[in-house]
Amino acid sequence: MKPEFLEFRLRKLYVNTDSDKRLQKKQPSRIYVNELAMLELVGTLDGGRQVSVEKVSADGGQLRHEATLWKATEKADKSVAWMYDSFRDACSYKLGDTVRVRSLGGSLQDAEEVILEQLPGQDGAVPAPLAPESIPCWEYFLAGRLSQLEHVYAGLTFRNLHLRGPERSFAVTSVSGRKTGNARYVDEKTTVRIATTLAAGGQTNNAPSRRLQVTGIRGLGAQVAQLNSKLRGFDSVVPRQVMPAYSGIVIHGTHGTGKTMLLNSIASTGWGTVIRIQYKDKLPDVQEMLQRARLQQPCIMLIDQLERLIDKERNNRASVIQALCDALDSLAADRAAKTEMPKVVVVAACLDYTTDVPPDLKEPHRLTSEIYLPMPDADGRREILASLGLDVAPGQEEDLVRQLSERTHAYNGKDLCRLVDEAHQIGFDRYCERATSSPPDSSIPTPLSDETEQQEGKPSTPEPVFLQPADYHEALRLVRPSAMHDINLKPPPIRWDDIGGQESVKLSLRRAVRLSVRPLDVLSQFFERPPKGFLLYGPPGCSKTMAAQAMATESGLNFFAVKGAELLNMYVGESERAVRRLFQRAREVSPSMIFFDEIDSIAGQRSGFSHSSAAASSGSGSGLNVLTTLLNEMDGFEALHGVVVLAATNRPQALDPALLRPGRFDELIYVSPPDEDARRAIFAKVAAQRKMHPDVDIDRLARETEGYSGAEIKGIWAAAGIAAYDRFEEGGVGAIMMQDLEKAIQNQKRQITAEMLRGFEEWERQFRKF
Repeated sequence: MKPEFLEFRLRKLYVNTDSDKRLQKKQPSRIYVNELAMLELVGTLDGGRQVSVEKVSADGGQLRHEATLWKATEKADKSVAWMYDSFRDACSYKLGDTVRVRSLGGSLQDAEEVILEQLPGQDGAVPAPLAPESIPCWEYFLAGRLSQLEHVYAGLTFRNLHLRGPERSFAVTSVSGRKTGNARYVDEKTTVRIATTLAAGGQTNNAPSRRLQVTGIRGLGAQVAQLNSKLRGFDSVVPRQVMPAYSGIVIHGTHGTGKTMLLNSIASTGWGTVIRIQYKDKLPDVQEMLQRARLQQPCIMLIDQLERLIDKERNNRASVIQALCDALDSLAADRAAKTEMPKVVVVAACLDYTTDVPPDLKEPHRLTSEIYLPMPDADGRREILASLGLDVAPGQEEDLVRQLSERTHAYNGKDLCRLVDEAHQIGFDRYCERATSSPPDSSIPTPLSDETEQQEGKPSTPEPVFLQPADYHEALRLVRPSAMHDINLKPPPIRWDDIGGQESVKLSLRRAVRLSVRPLDVLSQFFERPPKGFLLYGPPGCSKTMAAQAMATESGLNFFAVKGAELLNMYVGESERAVRRLFQRAREVSPSMIFFDEIDSIAGQRSGFSHSSAAASSGSGSGLNVLTTLLNEMDGFEALHGVVVLAATNRPQALDPALLRPGRFDELIYVSPPDEDARRAIFAKVAAQRKMHPDVDIDRLARETEGYSGAEIKGIWAAAGIAAYDRFEEGGVGAIMMQDLEKAIQNQKRQITAEMLRGFEEWERQFRKF
C-alpha cells in the first residue's frame, strides 16, 4: 500500500558544475530522494512528479510548499532529502529539518497566473508606490525575468530590480491561485500580474498579507511558541473584549542564546516596515524613528542591545528612557481609543531583564512582556546540531549528534556553529594533506539522478567524500564554550592520586559530584532536597584547595573558582551583582561547581561587619550585603540542580552561623593534618620524582614529621633539594640524601599548633551534623 507521506531530513544540495547551476536556475523547486522512497511515494522513477512538502512549526502551524520529486543517487540515504538553497530559504526550512513529502498525483502543470507583490527594501524602508501607468511596464519586465525559468513557485523573489526610478524588489505570492503553488512557466500563456501597490501604511492592497510569525528555528521551540503567541495579538482581528493589552516585548538571555537571531527572524517575516534602533543612535534620531514607526504601520521596531542604548554612562540616558516611555504610552493610548491593536510591534533584546530594564520601562503597557532564552539543554543542542547538517557518512549522523549534544554542556548556538566550522577546517586540512601526497580520487557529490546526469552529458558520480566523526570530536577539544570564557578559571590538572591520604575527604567530594549529575527523580527517592553545599575547613596547608582542584579535574564539571576577597568591590552594589551573576552562570552551564576559596573574607559573622570608619574604609560595610546575597542564592538549592557549591576556609569560627544551617552548607568536611600513612604517601610520591640517595628512609621521615602539614612537607623537599644541588655544583654527591631531609625538617617550623587543633575540634563539636 502506498503511504500517505514519508518523512525526510533536509540536507544541502551541492551545485558544483555549470550544468548543475543551469538546472538550479531553471528548476529551483526540485527535491531529491532515494529511489526506493520515490517508488513508495509516486510509484515511478520518472522525475518531475508533483508533491507537497510540509514542516510542522514550533507553534503547531504548518509550512507547506509544492515541489517536484526527483531520484537522487543510488547510494543516497532513504531518510534524507536534498533541496537547493534558494528554494529551501524561500520555504523557511533549515538544514536538518524534518519534512513530510506527499504525492499530489501527476506531473507539473502549466501556470495560469503568477501574482507578485512589491517588497520593502533590504533596509526595511518602504519604496514609493508604483504609479498606475508604470505597472504594465513592470509586469512586462517581470515576465521577462520569469521566462528565463522553467518552474515558478510561491516565495520566489527578485531583488534590486531597476526600471526607471528607484530599485525595487518583488516576491511571487501565488501561482495559479495557490499561495503554496509551483507550476511550469509558459511564455505567452502564463499571466503575470502585480498586486495593487504598497499603500502609505506599507500594506499591499488586494495581496495576501504576510503573517507575523517566526518559524524554522531549532532548539528554541517553547520560546518561539511564546513569542508567536505575543505577536499574534498584533496580527489578529478579534473582539475588543478578548484583545490583549498593548505591551512591548523584551527577549533576554546570556550571550549567544539567540536574541539577535530572533530579532532578525521577526524582521524577515515581511509583515511590515522594519526600523532598527542602534545603541549608537543619537537622541533626536531615536525620537524620529519612534515617531516614524507610529506613522508607517504596520511596522516592526527592533532594539538590539537595549542595555547599551540606555547605558548608565550615557549622559542623556534619562531622556532616551523617557522617549521610549512616551512612544510606548502613545501606542497603548491608540489601543484604548481605537479599540484595536496598533500595528506597531516593539521588540527589544538585552542580557538580563531584571537588571538591564529600568523600572520606568517596566510600567504597565511598556516593556512588560519578557521572554527568557536559556542556554540550550541536551535536547536543544541536539536540535541545533541536527539543523546544522553534520557532513558525515549516512548512518553516522544520528549517533554523532547524540554524542556531541551530551558532551557540549555550556555551549550555545554560536558555539555549536563554531564547533561545526572547526570540524570542517580539520577535515579540509586532512583532505589537502592527502591530496598533496597522492592524486585525489573523489570529490563532493551532487545527488542528481543517473538519468539527469546522462541527459546533461555528465560522467557517473564519483564516490562521496565525508568528514569523519573524529573531526568533530577534535573540534570539541579546540572550541571552548563562550559562556566560560570570562569567569571560568581552569584548574591545574590535579588528580586525586596527587593528594596523599585524606580518604574521607575524597569520598565526600566524589559523592558530591554524583549528587550533582543524578536525575532529580532518582534523588527524590532518598532526599527531599539533595545536599549541594560542602565546606572544607582545617589548618592551612592541608590540601583544601588541592582537593577542590582535583574534584574539578576528575569530575569534568564546569569550574568557577573565586577567592572571597575578589568579590569585594569598591563600587556599591557591584559585589552583590557579581555574586548573583556567578550563580546565574553556574545554573546556565550546569553541571558545574562554584568554589569559594577563603570564604571567611566575605561570609564573616554579621556582628563583625561594623560601620565604624575603619570597617568602612576596608569595605566591610559592603561585605554584609555580599553575605546577604550569598545566603539568598544558596537558600534556593531546589533551583540549583546540577550545581555544587564548595568552599574552603582556615577560620570556620569566623563564618556566619546562617551559612551552616541545612539548605546551605549541608556537609562540613574537616581536612585534618596528614597522619603517618598520609605523610608516608606524600614523601613516597615526591621521592619517585627526584634523584634520591639509597640512604633515604621514607618510613623514618613519616615518623619524624608528626604534626606537619602537606604544604610544609613539600617545603622540606624544596629545602633538601637546594642543599643537594649546591653539593652537586661543588662536585659532591648528586642526589638528595637523608641528611638533607633531616636538616630541612629541623629548619621547617610547624605552623599547626596544639591550640589551633583544639579550636577546630571545639568548633566541630558545635556544628558537626553527622
